[in-house]
Amino acid sequence: MERRLFVKKTSILASGALIFPTGTILSAPPQNSSNLDLTPLFITSKKIIVKGLILDSKTHLPITTDINIKVKRNQFYSNNHLITALNGAYSIYSGFSNSEKISEKLFVKIKANGYKPYESNLYLTQKGCNIHSDQWQYNPDFKIEHCPINQEEDDSILSKFNFFLVKN
Repeated sequence: MERRLFVKKTSILASGALIFPTGTILSAPPQNSSNLDLTPLFITSKKIIVKGLILDSKTHLPITTDINIKVKRNQFYSNNHLITALNGAYSIYSGFSNSEKISEKLFVKIKANGYKPYESNLYLTQKGCNIHSDQWQYNPDFKIEHCPINQEEDDSILSKFNFFLVKN
C-alpha cells in the first residue's frame, strides 16, 4: 500500500515537471549584472558577501569580462551562473540554510581576451571565503597577501578577494 502511494505521488510530480519547463522550476532568474545572489531562502547563519576585482597580474588594472560560476548545492542540483564584472568588480552573496553544512564550493571560470583561462574553486565557509591551492599553479607569482581577507560584521561576513589573471 505504501509503495502504491509513493508511485502515485511520484507520477504526479513527474507529470507536473512535464507541464512546466524545467528551467522555471529549478533555476533562479538570469542575472546580467556584476552581482550574484546565491542566498538560500531560509538562512540560519550569517550572510557571506564576497567582493573583489578581476585584475591584470602585472599591471593591476581592472579587466571587464564574464565570470562563469558553477554552484553544486547537492548531489542532483547544480547551477551555472554568468555575471559580468564591469570595470573588473564583482559581488557574490551567499549563506547557509542549515547549521550542519560547513562549506560550499564555487567553481569559477574566467575567460578574457589575451589572458590564460582561469579555472579554480572558491570555498565559502561560516568563517568566510577560502581559495584552493591550485591558485599558485595558475599564477606562480601569486602572493599570500592576495588571499581572501575575511571581516566579520554584525549580521554578515565580508570577504575581499581579487582574481589576478595572467597574460598568454
